[in-house]
Amino acid sequence: MPTIHLTAEAVNKLPLLEAGQELYRDTKLQGFGLRIGSTSKAYFAEKRVDGRTVRATLGMHGQITADQARKAAVIALGKMTNGDDLNAEKREKARKLKSEKSEKRAAAEYTLEKLCDWYVTHQEGKGKTSARDAKNLFKNHVKTSEFASLPARSLTAKQATAIIRAVVEKGHARTAAKLRAYLRAAYALAQGAETNPEAPAALLHFGVETNPVASTGALSSANNTRDMVLTQDELGECMRLLAERREKQYDDALAAFELSILLGGQRIAQVLRLTLADVDQNAGTITLFDPKGRRKTARRHVLPLTNTAKKLVEVILEKRRADWLFGDKSAQTVPDTVARKGSEVLRQAQENLGEADLDLFAATRDIQVRDLRRTAETVFAAMGISKDLRAQIQSHGLGGVQDRHYDRHDYMGEKLRALEAWATQLQALAERKPAPTNVRLLRGAKAAV
Repeated sequence: MPTIHLTAEAVNKLPLLEAGQELYRDTKLQGFGLRIGSTSKAYFAEKRVDGRTVRATLGMHGQITADQARKAAVIALGKMTNGDDLNAEKREKARKLKSEKSEKRAAAEYTLEKLCDWYVTHQEGKGKTSARDAKNLFKNHVKTSEFASLPARSLTAKQATAIIRAVVEKGHARTAAKLRAYLRAAYALAQGAETNPEAPAALLHFGVETNPVASTGALSSANNTRDMVLTQDELGECMRLLAERREKQYDDALAAFELSILLGGQRIAQVLRLTLADVDQNAGTITLFDPKGRRKTARRHVLPLTNTAKKLVEVILEKRRADWLFGDKSAQTVPDTVARKGSEVLRQAQENLGEADLDLFAATRDIQVRDLRRTAETVFAAMGISKDLRAQIQSHGLGGVQDRHYDRHDYMGEKLRALEAWATQLQALAERKPAPTNVRLLRGAKAAV
């Protein structure tokens, strides 16, 4: 191995090699040297550390001078004498730099907004109909927040509370409660991704170790159980108006509302998902799919069609414009549309009954489309229909061991008899046309009521 006094002049005179490399040792400073290759010349310091030779690059000739390299070599050799492995230190610095770059990249890629997207995709893959609701809530309340671009793993409970509070302050407590539930579920999915084989592997990259939403306060004001049911007069007038409007001009949303009532108060969202394949006219049945709860697959909910329901279904099939029964080829009718148009019918029913002028009474009788399901259950009970059969008709309360694993009876006969009695009751109420009340409250007398 050649030796040379490494000065600027001497190094400049040394030629580059055609191939390979050659090491030159300095004659003045032991451990100081120069490595020459085909494209560059590099200064190095070399010494044995912990029984092995460590050669650390000090810099490239042209970027530092020979004198600067010699001074750097003195410092480096002193560190190596103390047992420091300079190459290991460089590797550690490189590792930290790479880690920092990776964290910055992850911060930009694995944000709160992206976690919400992954959760929705996961739910859609499982066939959960709630995925659409979650997607809309995230779009309207998370992606528009100041925390959307924050790394998901960095979100704090206070920041999560701020997102939810913004919805509450707009007067939408129920929406805020749903948003909290979806956000909490998204974080729970990411947090348990390491041990959940069903969770997408990409969720591991979010690095979520805690669930900040779980620490936020529950919205008790949004969980008040609604107990509103329609009176017999309201129910009858509602059915009369739905039939009357259908005769004048068919409307998808109102037809879905009417069918949900005739089928015993079925959930609007499930009725709106009906397709041509779900209707068996020969068997006289209609099949809904109930994804509620923690079911991995939606429960097939088969209902017999009464004569009244069959006639309505025939109209719906005749008017349908796509494979699904409600909506056109571009999109299905959505629950919000049914809720809006159905509420207009219910309000009209109250006005026809003379209730609308009684401001105080109407304020306490804010009947809504969702109240029809509760009303049906209540009427069924009054008709003497057992709780178990009511559960079979409305597809709720069937999560017990007996129902899930042992009871395989389809209850079709029992359901048909109950729904026929229900249809008879509805027709009788619709045809009764009760006279509107002649009671009117004077505005100045409200306080005395």
